[in-house]
Amino acid sequence: MVFKAWKFFLICLCLVFLICDWTLLSSNMGAVADKSNIWFPAALVAGTTLAFRAFIPGSPPVGLRIFFSLAAILLCLRYLFWRVTSTLVLDWYNGAFSLILLGMECLAIFNVVVATYQTLNPTDRTPEADRLSIQVCSGAYCPSVDIFVPTYNEPPTILRRTLVGCKAMRYPKKTIWVLDDGRRSEIAELAASLGCRYLTRKDSAHAKAGNLNNGLKHATGDIVVVFDADFVPLNHFLERTVGFFQDPEVALLVTPQNFYNSDPPQLNLGGILPNEQTMFYSVVQPGRDRTNSIVCTGTSTLIRRTHLDKIGGMPIGTIVEDWVSGMLLQSQGFKTLYLNELLSIGAAPENFSAYIVQRVRWAEGTLKTLFSPYNPLLLRGLSLSQRLNHASGILYWFDQAGQSFSYLAPILFLLFGMQPMHAQLPELISYWLPTYIAGLITLSWVTGSRTVLVSFTYNALQCFHLLPVLVSTLLFPGRKVAFKVTPKGITEKPAVLDLRLMAPILCLLALNSISALSSLSSVLSADMISLHHGQVRVTNILWTEFNTVILAISLLSGVDTLEGAPRVQCGRSCTVKFGEHSEVDGWLEDISEEHARLTLKTPLLEGQEASLVLRDEKLILPIRLHRTGEMWEAQFRELDDLQLNRLVEFIYTRPAHWPRPRIANELQAMQALFAGLFHLHPLRRIR
Repeated sequence: MVFKAWKFFLICLCLVFLICDWTLLSSNMGAVADKSNIWFPAALVAGTTLAFRAFIPGSPPVGLRIFFSLAAILLCLRYLFWRVTSTLVLDWYNGAFSLILLGMECLAIFNVVVATYQTLNPTDRTPEADRLSIQVCSGAYCPSVDIFVPTYNEPPTILRRTLVGCKAMRYPKKTIWVLDDGRRSEIAELAASLGCRYLTRKDSAHAKAGNLNNGLKHATGDIVVVFDADFVPLNHFLERTVGFFQDPEVALLVTPQNFYNSDPPQLNLGGILPNEQTMFYSVVQPGRDRTNSIVCTGTSTLIRRTHLDKIGGMPIGTIVEDWVSGMLLQSQGFKTLYLNELLSIGAAPENFSAYIVQRVRWAEGTLKTLFSPYNPLLLRGLSLSQRLNHASGILYWFDQAGQSFSYLAPILFLLFGMQPMHAQLPELISYWLPTYIAGLITLSWVTGSRTVLVSFTYNALQCFHLLPVLVSTLLFPGRKVAFKVTPKGITEKPAVLDLRLMAPILCLLALNSISALSSLSSVLSADMISLHHGQVRVTNILWTEFNTVILAISLLSGVDTLEGAPRVQCGRSCTVKFGEHSEVDGWLEDISEEHARLTLKTPLLEGQEASLVLRDEKLILPIRLHRTGEMWEAQFRELDDLQLNRLVEFIYTRPAHWPRPRIANELQAMQALFAGLFHLHPLRRIR
């Protein structure tokens, strides 16, 4: 019933908005139809970009990137000039909020400009990796490697995946260290069973950085590789990466983070969109690599030990030690490289609470560097490009938190008579619409980044939780921050809406809905739209309606939904063996640590016990078969440690099992957003 009520409410709300907007805009078209010049900028931008995209559907050449990027930036500056000169309301009642809203937009435009600059000329180091890996695979270049797996409270099932993956990497001179700050006997036993070294300490001082530094006291390898406890390397990870360290100036190599499960927004928006971080790793990092200003992201990274020692090991006094360590290496003049290949796979936040914990930790740690010795604007040795790129990482969180005000601004006008900006519909068509089209179509094409619509949805999920972090950091910069580990291995995952975390979105959704509906009623009944004040009111109504839809989609995308154990698409032949000499050929569709899904050429008995045989993997697993439509579900039964380790290795370490994620285009993004709005997941429990 809850599911049907939500769906009915949202569909009705959208229909009411569409009907009322048609009435408003059709009545108001006389004011704008006679002024054809106000449509010209929007038509020019849309027509030009769509024409070029039709002829060049892929990534455009560098020259065209620069041209369209400059054009988009000029449109942003044109819009900003109009905002500053024509829309501010600086009386005592509206002035403060009007300036805050303008400041938020200035910051957003600045971030767009920097992001455009960062992504104009990305690197591609795959050909270089192809060449350098020859020496590694042949044994001509084989430095010793220490592999650090820091852990605190991750369950053994997750840690087993990582350690099995580390063992499966094809490389002779490697030592695997389990750095357990949780001091758990079961983890020590797991490490011993897999032939890994186990290391712990008396306390957990300085969190992950202290744990890694403790490992450095005992390790002696030439290169240090770090994997978070939930990140599994593919079996060719070291073959593809170690070769870059033949250049003695290379201090750091970073690889992208990819994920074997979906975070709540991905899962709830139809599974169409890639992970939120795909844009950063596929677009931003290759662009920053050009200016030696990549971000060290902690896991799936390699660091030359001698250069790490020169900066004093992992920096302490910060909860973003990975990012800071990369900046320190760059400030010393060392090379830091980025290889944009899928070489490891990890766990995305499994519920909305874990998602927010992770984002808040990143934001708080990054913002606090402004008041630390690691401030990129003041750190000696960084170039201007490096300072700009790293400072943009700080400003990003200002922008994300500041977007909260955009959900408040039209409410203040419609409910309380405040006017944060003075703008009529014809002006918005002339100035705002071309800028929005440029962001929606041009920048996503030129930079290859995610669409503006997706950015709105993700921002609404986190901005209300980031705003208190921003304020508290600016007011109390010396306050100590506890390192909060992102929860992993969550076993209880029903479909549930976390009311505590969703309270800001629920409140603003209600306020925006009430504001829009009440204002629509008063405007339509009073026939105010022909008046000057009425046109301003119409503008705010449209703004409120847009906010309502985005907040509704964000609310539903943050529902914690049951996904189960990660299933990996295999697509390979297999054999089901039963009895002494009987077997049936089949096709393995997908597999997890608990089940496999098969297509069999010959039907078998429901509940029959058998063995799943993967001959090319020399893997035999006991199963129990159950019919599910046209396919068979094979449930694994009583696997011993050796079988489980071989199964984990097969699932997670094979490159063929993990296709590279792609960034969604505008059509796919819109499809995902409306799927999230109209194909809602049942809200079985409210907590």
